[in-house]
Amino acid sequence: MGACFFWYNDKMKISLRLSMICLLPLLVSCAAGKNVRSEPPPPRQVMAIHAGDFFQTGIASWYGDDFQGKTTANGEIYDMHKLTAAHQTLPFHTMVEVENLDNGKKAVVRINDRGPFLKNRVIDLSLQAALRLDMTGKGTAAVNLRVLRWPGEPLPAGSSANPDAGAECCVQFGAFAVRENADDLRLTLVEIFPELTLQVIVEDEMFKVISEKIIGAVRCQAIIKKMAEYHLQGFIRKQ
Repeated sequence: MGACFFWYNDKMKISLRLSMICLLPLLVSCAAGKNVRSEPPPPRQVMAIHAGDFFQTGIASWYGDDFQGKTTANGEIYDMHKLTAAHQTLPFHTMVEVENLDNGKKAVVRINDRGPFLKNRVIDLSLQAALRLDMTGKGTAAVNLRVLRWPGEPLPAGSSANPDAGAECCVQFGAFAVRENADDLRLTLVEIFPELTLQVIVEDEMFKVISEKIIGAVRCQAIIKKMAEYHLQGFIRKQ
């Protein structure tokens, strides 16, 4: 009887061990299922593209002396006194409006470099652009980015063999009582109209920003139209 008891007990032990072995994969599977977490994706910048428009929110930084005179990603020589910026993906020469969400100040910059590559930063501004946004002291600022114009859209030179019969004109972009304001506008316009020669003249006791002499009123009209896209005003005048 005792032998039978021990045999039976050993059989039970073997059976129990087999049952545990069979259940082991299931237990492991259940345990693994409990340990697998659906991690939330890392924070992403707000971005939307509609009919040529682009909007992005994030942190802006700026760079100046350390990079002055060095070559940017598109081959230009970096000038911290121009209104330019670095962005990770936007095409070179894209014109972007940057708004400082802390104070509402805005600047229009041209993309000519790549970066920044630090977490949550969306744009690296030139010193001049940072000054426009009043963010040099803090170093960074929360900003909105909005594309005003994509690259590769040159001004028309005229659509006929004899446009405007060779008429001459120039465009006045603004008139100011303070020279600094005129110079400030000129810096913005240089980035929007790199093909134009712009100057500040003194006329009627005002500092006026005007273009070079342009052959063909069609081109002058195209400049006025392009200015409207940047929410700027101007008019065609004689030199």
